[in-house]
Formats: sequence, structure tokens, C-alpha cells
Amino acid sequence: MSNTTTIGKDFSLLELLKFVSLPVFTRLVVSFLSTLDDGLFISRYLGQYALAALSICLPLFMMVDALNMLMGSISTVCSIKMGEGKNDEANSDFSTMIIFVFSIGILLSIIFSVVLRPLLSFLGATELLFPYAVEFFHIYVIYLPIVLVNFIFNSFYIIAGKPKFAMFSQVINICFQIFFDWLFIVRLNIGMKGAAYSNLLGNIAVFIFALFFYLNKNNEIHLVKPKSNITDLLKSVLKYGRVQFFTSIAISISSYITNRVNLVLGQEELVAAYTIVSNVVWMFTSCYFGLLGSVSPIISYSYGEKNNSKFKKICLQSIKLIYSLVIFVILLIISSKKIILFLYLTELSSDNVKNMVSYGLNIYPLSLLFFGFNVLVQEVANIIGEHKNSFILSLFENVIFQNASVIIIPLLFGAKGVWYVFVVCEILTFMLTLYFVYNNQEKLDF
Repeated sequence: MSNTTTIGKDFSLLELLKFVSLPVFTRLVVSFLSTLDDGLFISRYLGQYALAALSICLPLFMMVDALNMLMGSISTVCSIKMGEGKNDEANSDFSTMIIFVFSIGILLSIIFSVVLRPLLSFLGATELLFPYAVEFFHIYVIYLPIVLVNFIFNSFYIIAGKPKFAMFSQVINICFQIFFDWLFIVRLNIGMKGAAYSNLLGNIAVFIFALFFYLNKNNEIHLVKPKSNITDLLKSVLKYGRVQFFTSIAISISSYITNRVNLVLGQEELVAAYTIVSNVVWMFTSCYFGLLGSVSPIISYSYGEKNNSKFKKICLQSIKLIYSLVIFVILLIISSKKIILFLYLTELSSDNVKNMVSYGLNIYPLSLLFFGFNVLVQEVANIIGEHKNSFILSLFENVIFQNASVIIIPLLFGAKGVWYVFVVCEILTFMLTLYFVYNNQEKLDF
């Protein structure tokens, strides 16, 4: 019976590898193009401080992402209602949330426009970084409502039975941004405003693409005249989205602390170097989420089947694939240092930044030896109903261990200690994760 569906199949390791290879490759390509956009145009043509200015503002981006995570849980609410046969109600909820999110976006745009300069100063924008940050965010706040709505749109393509459209949407956005970054920054030389305008046009293209899709009444999920009670809807959204919301808030706080520590230890140059290294590592980290997104439904299916041997088998296979990917990624990053340095830095970049990036690329990727396993166990914990423990593991990883490491390690070892922060954080999380697995041996004996 289990072989009648794709995710119910009893996979061999080779079959599982083939199954996950396309999602992993897709996530890597999309992430690479996004990173290429930053590296080739912002860092290379506008300078290391322009990229550092965006990094200083990462907490602000993460706050927007937290709102996305919260409001994006409307997809879970609508999926449940569609499973109950309440398609009309799901369409109404979807449409109501689109209008509500767009309205919230307008309100935030007004607020951010008023407090932008003091907010950037609070985030740590120095005299060197402030002009770049102001140029970009004066434009960013204008199209913030579209950014928020696009996130909701993108999360509903799978519900509509068109998962490839989510990928098409990302590709459209990235292609627009790369082309217009080249036009505005390289050809027209209008600086950070060019980066913001290209981002604006990419988001507008995605917004138009989504409108054509969701105005089509033949799609299972589409825009209708909203009739939902917004208060009841927000209660449901809060129920399903609060964990992701607080996780994003925690990452925002961690980003703020990290930036402040980097400014104290190495000023803008260390911020620039750290931005480059973290961008590169997180580009490859997207592979793990592509893999995790592929194996998670299979693990869920086997757990729902109550097939214990199959559940443990797929978990063990997932661990093997993760560590095969880990070794490949670490070797690739270390062996590609010259290419990375060429991509992000020019002859005008300081030798100090180049040396810091080179050193960081040798150390930071080692955290991946533990990161993949930590994320997998958190996902499996959610699947088996250990939601509280999954949240605790994430809380320790993203708040307690991360912030403690970023304060204590550089204090003891100076600027070079910054590169060991994420490694130490993931090792501590790994130890806690192993303790969790040990205490749940009956469920997680893999």
C-alpha cells in the first residue's frame, strides 16, 4: 500500500538521492543568483562599504521577514479548510489576508519613512555606511507593501497545485534584479538607488505575475470578494505562525548584536568581511533546506503510517545525505576562495578585508558539520509531535548560544574570534540535540 504514492515509497539510498537532487540543485541555483546579484554589483561596483551597509540593516530585513512568517501562516489555515472541503471560505480568507497585509505594509512604509534616519543610526550605520543605507531604504520603504504581499502570494502556489510557479516567481525576480542592477549600477552609475530600483522592479514583476495567476477563477485558490472576519483570521494566523515569527525576531536580535560586536572589533571593514563570508556560507546552506523540504514529507508519511522501521530508515538515509552534502560544500567553499574574492572584491578593496575574508572562509564553513543534523532533528521533532522541544532547540540555537558566543568568544580572542562564533554555537546546539535524541530513543533511534 505504501508504494502507491511517491512519498510513500520505500526508498533505497540511491532512489532518495535522485528524488532530492532537483530541489537541492534548484535551491542552490536560486540562492547563487541572489548572492551573485549582491556580490557582482553591490560589493564589486559600489564597494565593500555598500555591502556592509546592507548587512548593518539586516535586523530590519529580519523584522520584515518575521511579519512575513507570521502572516504567511495563512497558507496553513487555508490548507486545513480546503482539506475540510471549505474551499470558498479558504479563498475568502486568502483574499482578506492579502488586503490586510497590503494595508499593514502601507502603514509600515509611513512609519519607517518618518523614523528612518534615527532607526539606521540605532542599527549601527556609521558615518561611512549611513549614506548607502539611506539611499537604499528611502526607496525600499515605498515598495514594502508589495514585498509583504508577494511573500503571501508565493506561499500559495503549492496550495493551488502549481509548485513550479513558486520557482518561476523567484527566477523572474532575480533575473529582473540582475538585469536592472547591471543597467542602473554599471551602465547608469546611480549607486545604491540603482540597487533599490532593481529590487523594486523585480518585486513589481512578481506581483503582476501573481495577480494574473490568482485572478484566474479556474485555479483552486484564487482572489474573491473577501467576507472573512479579520479578528478570527488573525487569531488563527497567530496560532500557526508564532513559532516562526519569534524565531525570525530572535535572528534579528542576534544580527543586531553581531553587527555591533563587529563594529567595535574591526569597524566597517570587519562588517564587510563578515557579510561576504556569511553570504557565501548561507548560499550553500540553502541546499540543506532544499534537501530537508524534500525528505520531510517522506518522513512525515512514514511516521503517519506508523511504520517504525521505515521511519528510522528514512531518517538514517537523510543523515547520510546531509553529511555527504556537508563534505562536498565545505571542500567547495575552501577550494573556491580565489573565485569568491574575485567576485566580491576589487583592487580598490583593502588588503585587510581580503585577509579577513580568506581567513573566515577557512573557519566559518566548519559550522555546517553540525548545522545540518541540528536542523534535521528539529524538523523530525515537529513531525513526531515534539513541538515544544523543537522550539526549545531552536531557541537555544538562535538566541542563547548564538548571542552568548558572539559576545564571549570575541571578548576572549579578539576579532579572529568572530569566525568561530557560529561554529561554537552549532557545536553547543549539536550537544543539546544529541541529548534530546538520547532522551527520545524509542522514537528517534537512528
